[in-house]
Amino acid sequence: MKKSFLLLLVIVLSLCQSCIGWGTDNPDDVTSFSAYEPIIMQRANFETTTTLDTSPRPIENTGKIYVKGDFIFINEVNKGFHVINNTDPSNPVTTAFITVLGSSDLSIKENVYYVNNATDLIAFTLNESSQTLTITKRLENVFPQIWSPEGQSYYALADDEIIIDWQLTN
Repeated sequence: MKKSFLLLLVIVLSLCQSCIGWGTDNPDDVTSFSAYEPIIMQRANFETTTTLDTSPRPIENTGKIYVKGDFIFINEVNKGFHVINNTDPSNPVTTAFITVLGSSDLSIKENVYYVNNATDLIAFTLNESSQTLTITKRLENVFPQIWSPEGQSYYALADDEIIIDWQLTN
């Protein structure tokens, strides 16, 4: 009985060995072997990047799709949203691109658009006749920094820096 208990204890300790934090407590001392590096922007510049561009762009890396009335919004992952006029479903027309860095999701209530803008949540309105976008509210640091395509990873940032995307280094 004692031998079985001792054997079980050795097995459990061996399995838990990987959970013990060996080495440094300073994340700056950890060497990373990620194939991706973050694209970082200063907050002051970042907050001026949400814009409406009336020149459509090609769709390259699609994310979620949202439909509101006669319009379809297709997310370009971490870049923004393609705006498609679907009044004539047999002939949809891409009319604009809303640049929202670090975006992946959109919600619309009445005439207010809510979008994740990297770590922030923004609310804005669109004026179709004047072709303008107005940010009505910004809640800073609602979301965590954008994860690497390889999963969550630590990257040392200054307080005023935001990860807006990741790029392959190799």
